[in-house]
Amino acid sequence: MGASDASAAGVIDGPDVSSYQHPYGAAIKWSTVAKTGKEFAIVKATEGTSYVNPWFKTDYSRIRQVGMVRGSYHFARPAYPITSTALAQARYYVHRLGTTARMSRTLPPALDLEMTGGLAPGALVTWAQTFLLNVRRLTGRTPMLYTYPSFWSSALGDPVALARYPLWMASYSSGVDRAASLWQYTSTASVRGIRGSVDMSKLVATSASWKAMSDGRPRTSWPAAAPGAPQRVTARAAAGRATISWLPGDTGSTSVQHYRVTASSGGPSVVVAGTQTSLTMTGLQNGTTYTFSVRGINSVGAGIYSAPTAAVTPMVPTRLTTNVPSSAVYGKPLRVRATLTRPDTGAALAGRTLQVQTRQTGTSTWSDPVQVVTDSNGRAVASLTPATDVDVRVSFNGPVGYRPAHVRSTVLVATAVTSSLSMSEVPVNTPVVISGTIDPATAGVPVTAQVWRNGSWQTLQTSVTDTTGAFAFAYTPVTAGVKHYRVVVGAFGGREAGTSPTLTLTVDAPPA
Repeated sequence: MGASDASAAGVIDGPDVSSYQHPYGAAIKWSTVAKTGKEFAIVKATEGTSYVNPWFKTDYSRIRQVGMVRGSYHFARPAYPITSTALAQARYYVHRLGTTARMSRTLPPALDLEMTGGLAPGALVTWAQTFLLNVRRLTGRTPMLYTYPSFWSSALGDPVALARYPLWMASYSSGVDRAASLWQYTSTASVRGIRGSVDMSKLVATSASWKAMSDGRPRTSWPAAAPGAPQRVTARAAAGRATISWLPGDTGSTSVQHYRVTASSGGPSVVVAGTQTSLTMTGLQNGTTYTFSVRGINSVGAGIYSAPTAAVTPMVPTRLTTNVPSSAVYGKPLRVRATLTRPDTGAALAGRTLQVQTRQTGTSTWSDPVQVVTDSNGRAVASLTPATDVDVRVSFNGPVGYRPAHVRSTVLVATAVTSSLSMSEVPVNTPVVISGTIDPATAGVPVTAQVWRNGSWQTLQTSVTDTTGAFAFAYTPVTAGVKHYRVVVGAFGGREAGTSPTLTLTVDAPPA
């Protein structure tokens, strides 16, 4: 089946080759390839600025001689600086290729873009646009872009910026992007006349598109146009500034020379180079909300502004840290220590008011705030006397333009227990009294006297407090030795269990 038969059948396909298809210097039999019905073939021409396919000139010429449509591609090596490296590679490619304008049976030049070269998406898209625009200027044809789906959607992620160029996409396991003109659907095709496996692509655009792609004789001029709107514009605020990032939009008919970034709310408007895709704008008012819009400018004029970013508010950042004990005893002062600093500079924020509030754990109402002011080191101390288990909240709420900060902690408050022994040394079988009080004074609260015995605290006696919160235990030791006692009150009234200090009693043996 000849090329015309393939076209009539609606299948327009062909291989793309490089030096790999010439093992041990074997030539490709292009006349045999043409007889298989392949309509076109595309040859790797160059890579970076130092490699030329040694078979390019031969294959590129023979493909056209046997009546097939020929094409070529350059394997990209993106790098910084964007403009000079993209232009150098475009010139290197075209120098080996020559013009493809006013030439029949010749596809547009193609950029094979599969590597980032360490460029971020905005820089990579700008690099590709610079290369493609210069190849068009040098050859008179609108070039194609070759890539694969994940690179197209992630490393580039900006289809609007490259929509001017026919898309040649490699996708072996699934379908192809609707925007594609050519689909490289396999890398393991077998074609008579070519040794080994070979990539195979087919047309997925319309036959009218194929006619325009494969015949360079009609002029493919672009109307003069200013840039389209930049894409995916975002803003991130910091103290007195915001960083605005974007991806290029359509360049228009020539390269973007500048971008203008404009802030709302009477903020600045800044112009940057056309190779930039981010800007840190200073001079913004802390506490004022801004949005930002970006537009490109080329030799035709100023383009369309992007949609505004989400609103952001520059603020002085703050870091509030606290040192709050996890436990306390009823009636004893609880010291809450706080430090306020700027995390971006590490500087202490002196003379700033902090609010300290409490609420009984398990409830929702906060107390009226206790206000403390930070010293020259950004530190402040508040003294509290919580009556129950409490949540403690320390807050910084301003002034305007400073980011609020809040820290919350929980403190477990134990009932206070005091106790004493009626004597510290007694003979065996002599009664002693363990007495004391709980605070807050509460009647009817169970208390337990314990003795340290056999490596653990064991219950000695139980009792309840009287109306003054007092308790007493009478006990007669029957063995000699040093005894240890304590009194424990269980959790009640929103407080944790309390324990008295340990009491020590020396019990003397009877005289011999």
